[in-house]
Amino acid sequence: MRYYDIVIVGAGASGLMAGICAARIGKNVLILERLSKPGKKITVTGNGKCNILSSLEDIRNSVNSSDKDLACKIFKSIPFQTLKKFFESIGIFVLEKNGYYYPISLQASTVRDTLVTVALAEGCDIVCDCEVNDIVKNGSGFIVNKMFSCDKLIISAGGMSRADLGTDGSSFKLLKMLGINSTPLYPALVGLTVDFKQSKTVDGVRHYADVYLLVDNQEVFNEHGEIVFTKKGIGGIPVMNCSTTAARAIEAGKNVSLRVAVLTQQDREKMLKSIWERLIEKKYTIEELLTGLANRKLVYAIMLLHHIDPMLKPGVDEGLKIATEVIDTLCGLTLKVTGTQGFDNSQVTSGGVKLDEVIIGSFEHKKINDLYITGECLDADFACGGNNLTFAWITGIRAGTYAAGGTIDSDIFY
Repeated sequence: MRYYDIVIVGAGASGLMAGICAARIGKNVLILERLSKPGKKITVTGNGKCNILSSLEDIRNSVNSSDKDLACKIFKSIPFQTLKKFFESIGIFVLEKNGYYYPISLQASTVRDTLVTVALAEGCDIVCDCEVNDIVKNGSGFIVNKMFSCDKLIISAGGMSRADLGTDGSSFKLLKMLGINSTPLYPALVGLTVDFKQSKTVDGVRHYADVYLLVDNQEVFNEHGEIVFTKKGIGGIPVMNCSTTAARAIEAGKNVSLRVAVLTQQDREKMLKSIWERLIEKKYTIEELLTGLANRKLVYAIMLLHHIDPMLKPGVDEGLKIATEVIDTLCGLTLKVTGTQGFDNSQVTSGGVKLDEVIIGSFEHKKINDLYITGECLDADFACGGNNLTFAWITGIRAGTYAAGGTIDSDIFY
């Protein structure tokens, strides 16, 4: 059996960061990864560009947690500029683009590769193709897989989102072995399935829209951004950002719907005026009159939804009535939400170990000494925009540093 000062389960964002910080303090560190390569999930973040950091000051409206106050406190515990300087110190320079922060390479793989390179250079051992399925608390330390012993153990194996990228929910099974439960788990940052008879017609359509989430006919969320229709439902950042709220409401037996507005009321008045003027000429079909209002496939789907003959050449009154019906739907298409597209299609997991069960600052479990829990294993998930990675970096830095006996200066905690 081989001994290490610290064993880290999971070579993802928080695990690699924890390993780097612990090794820099001089500890003998082992990082175990069940996949054939470390950091695979990092490589798909930000659509392959890695939305590496968030500079949000007011994060409260962007977090899901059973304790939002603690989640916000953690998120603010290491300032954006400090994190940015850290990444620059290891060779990852940050580019700001439309309020989002990426590595200057715009390649998520460079972030993963650099973190792995630095971890190895600092002296970490990284063992891949090693699925952890047995952890025993042994006096003042731990035994992992009956192969490795350690004084400190860091669980950084992520949530349940994208098993193909390493996060298959095994972290929660390991924690349960140690007597630690999690809150209910939900897929987060995921597309929603909806009841829409024309889903196949609009498959692949992208559109900017105002998105409203309604729970029992009460608006609980709204956001503007690009959406995408699929055969299964609807996705895009605004939809993903409300997906956890939708999932929780559906499980609670509530009526959940999305209202999608690709046109505004201001658009409506201008468009109806233009259509009325063209109707006077009496030479256009309905399809010709409505082409240009929005994506052609979406307009066609709305016509089908209302049983409108696209080839009809209407009179002024009939044409204006039909146009009003289509435009009003484009100003507010209401779709019943039937569920989410599941963990395999989600970016992160909502739920996890309650934040009040760990020491905020070090992330050591309050009841099990020398056990640290980071990243997606914890009950805090955030909206798109680099927030979840930022949370992973922060928890990894803190857990690795304190497990190694170091400290981090912080006006918030100390």
